[in-house]
Amino acid sequence: MHGGSWYLRSWLYAAAHAGWDTWALNLRGHHGSRPVLDLGRVSVLDYVEDVHDCLRILREAVVIGHSMGGLVAQKAAEGGRVRAAVFATSAAPKGIRVVTWPVLWRMPRYAVSILRSRPFAIGPDDAAALIGNRMTPEKQAWAYPQLVAESGRAAREMALGDVAVDPAQIRCPTLVLGAEHDRITPVSVERKIAARYRSEYIEAAGHAHMLMLEEGWERPFGEVLSWLARVV
Repeated sequence: MHGGSWYLRSWLYAAAHAGWDTWALNLRGHHGSRPVLDLGRVSVLDYVEDVHDCLRILREAVVIGHSMGGLVAQKAAEGGRVRAAVFATSAAPKGIRVVTWPVLWRMPRYAVSILRSRPFAIGPDDAAALIGNRMTPEKQAWAYPQLVAESGRAAREMALGDVAVDPAQIRCPTLVLGAEHDRITPVSVERKIAARYRSEYIEAAGHAHMLMLEEGWERPFGEVLSWLARVV
């Protein structure tokens, strides 16, 4: 949510250094990618279609999804073109409830936009509290101005648990990456996602939601690359 390919740069470079051809997708309405007339009404399934459009060109790929992108990756993995999938500090599918006090405390100010399917932007104070709690002040100052508006409809679908994923349709190897200090998708939720898909599970000690922008990001992502080297 609110992101783009820019914040995945460290993971892209690390994967490329390990020998992978790597891409990061700007979802529709984000950073000039596939402009939409009404961003607020874009659904999670629209974002899934963006991934499928890329897979139609690439034919087969490993998909790594972070946060909302983790849920998008779960749906994309149902489609059969995914060789392996990684769900990093991921949003949960239907049937796994996510309720955390930091989110409940701060989300009411965005409730009207979310309920009425309007675009909304997250403020820097809320970003710092929910996703930036393990980022350095310098990294926060760099990252927050690059956050963009997000779809109220997509946020509502995730908040209400409307996006169903059929575990039987995900036949590729899967990995779930949780983070010890994640305030928005806590490790209790990530463990449930791993159990749902019978995924391998890695928990990044000392990290929070924005693993790739935090000091020491190399270690957990190195574990992801090691897993990929083993299963692909």
